[in-house]
Amino acid sequence: MFDLKHTPEEPKELIDFDKYIVNPDLINKGVKAFFSGNIKKGYSIGIPCFDRHFVCKENELYALTGKKGEGKTTINQAIQIMQSIVNGLVWVCAYQENKDWSQKINYLDYLLGESAKNVELKNPELYKKASDWVDKHFIFLKLEDINTALEVTKHLIEKGIKVHALVLDPINSFTSGFNTTGNGYADGVEAARKVQRFVEDYCTVYVSQHPNMRAQREDKPVTSYDAEGGWWNNKADTTWVINREAGTSLNNIGIENIRNKHTGGERTHPEDPLIIEWKMCIIDIIKGVEKHENVIQYLIRKHNPLNYDHEYLPETKEIITATPAEAFEPTDGVPF
Repeated sequence: MFDLKHTPEEPKELIDFDKYIVNPDLINKGVKAFFSGNIKKGYSIGIPCFDRHFVCKENELYALTGKKGEGKTTINQAIQIMQSIVNGLVWVCAYQENKDWSQKINYLDYLLGESAKNVELKNPELYKKASDWVDKHFIFLKLEDINTALEVTKHLIEKGIKVHALVLDPINSFTSGFNTTGNGYADGVEAARKVQRFVEDYCTVYVSQHPNMRAQREDKPVTSYDAEGGWWNNKADTTWVINREAGTSLNNIGIENIRNKHTGGERTHPEDPLIIEWKMCIIDIIKGVEKHENVIQYLIRKHNPLNYDHEYLPETKEIITATPAEAFEPTDGVPF
């Protein structure tokens, strides 16, 4: 007799498990491509102490943490300018807490090595060249959510613009734009996962993030672990921090994690950070006893991105500094 209480099981869907197994031949093809130089290493700028630690890589996710008002945006822009001068990189920038026109002035000041306003008055030809160059290498977006930023950047790439990276500054100020559940942590993890997939298929993404309120208030350097939520650090290929020394213009750059060391970059020691000294329109790069002055204008001289006579620029030099103990072999405790 037919059992009314028993419901026949529906046939299970057959799963092709083999499709999840990576063919070793594909892996070996990637290894061979790397060995032969067909997989790019990160872009460098030609300053050894900087390039040893920080390079701009294709199709990777960078997560920067820093306190509000301590130079995250400013120093990141200096790095972008240097990379664009040397390697012609194009950046799509979404600044959520800053006016776009003010950010363009920052780029112009760095590029010109002095106040862009003054250059416009005394040398309009040079100003026009610099302004056009910034417009070519920095595309600004005005939007509210991460998903739209990804879609617009995808549109630009499909139009043929060779975008190196999308910059979301700061990521905390954007809404997700994806399907949200109301669970802040789960939605944050999902947004980071979506960005990670975008990175693999389209271009690099740089996110900057505020630390949590506890770390923001404490009078000590922040680390990546202080970032709100933590999901961006978990997904990032490179995590780094910026901490400004109190009462100075010295910005300590800490490279805390690099997933793929084969393509360049290495961590910095907490007690020996990479330092960018900010002086209004110019920067110096310092690492230990090594110091490179007015680096952006040095790169301008070397690469001449504006196709302009830059003889008026001051010469740039590398200075090696040392304490007496480092400079001399002590004899009976006295260095002379």
